[in-house]
Amino acid sequence: MITPKNATQPDEWQKINPQLSITNSQNGCGGIATVGALRDGFDASELSERFWDEGYFLIEDILPTDALATLREGIETLVRHDLPPAMIYLYDEAWQIFMRLRPLLSHFLGDRLALLPHFWAWHVDPREDGCGWPPHRDYQGESALGDDMVISLSLWVPLSVATPQNGCMYVLPRSFERCYARKVTKPKDVNLQDVRALPASPGAVMGWRQDLYHWGGRASRHATEPRISLSLEFQNAAFDPLAEQLLELDRPPEFLQRLELIASQFEKYKHMQSIAPETVKWAKAVLEQCAIVRGV
Repeated sequence: MITPKNATQPDEWQKINPQLSITNSQNGCGGIATVGALRDGFDASELSERFWDEGYFLIEDILPTDALATLREGIETLVRHDLPPAMIYLYDEAWQIFMRLRPLLSHFLGDRLALLPHFWAWHVDPREDGCGWPPHRDYQGESALGDDMVISLSLWVPLSVATPQNGCMYVLPRSFERCYARKVTKPKDVNLQDVRALPASPGAVMGWRQDLYHWGGRASRHATEPRISLSLEFQNAAFDPLAEQLLELDRPPEFLQRLELIASQFEKYKHMQSIAPETVKWAKAVLEQCAIVRGV
């Protein structure tokens, strides 16, 4: 694992993944082709109908698989170096994947969209009894106004084939939960026949309202590959900020800010998955080193 001091040096990360780039400027990720509506990428009306009824959408074959394969290689390399998959967000290409989806995000959130500083990357390994996050909602507050306006939205992108065998996503569609006598607060409240598995392949993108009850499955030891994926959260910036710091989708953070944002995720999400204590300790030391570099 990279030492906390070396972690603040972009060259150290570039050595690990030379096929990926780190641009130490907020203007270094421009010129990315976006996916369009209808013939070019997605049918907006069809998506909206399912989204407002069931709380989620799944679009196949919308993202370039070559770019996704490069990111998958990057995460696998990080894991081989005993580094957390979330460190993939140090590289420009991880942000660029979501930049491609601006038209999709704008369809649901409007043109004034902001990136929430909440993100993660998974490498669910069947050999290690790996699993995704337990049943939860991404945001406990109000994430939509009725069935007309979205306040916040989560996107999830598979970098490998996600199946029930290696821990794909599962959701409780809102169309089913609306028929329950009370809102689901724990897994045993869910009628198992209402659960929907959402297998997906590289090239797809999944999105859901942040009040959708969902989770990642546990991988079978017989699965043939890990489930590798990325997730990022967004909000309509016309509403009050849902986090202290909002980011711009078209101007990702510069390197040191990326590092600080990533390192702060481990303490925040350690209740959602098993994170080794030494990894949490390492992340705290990285934050301390970032403060030293900034002269704070």
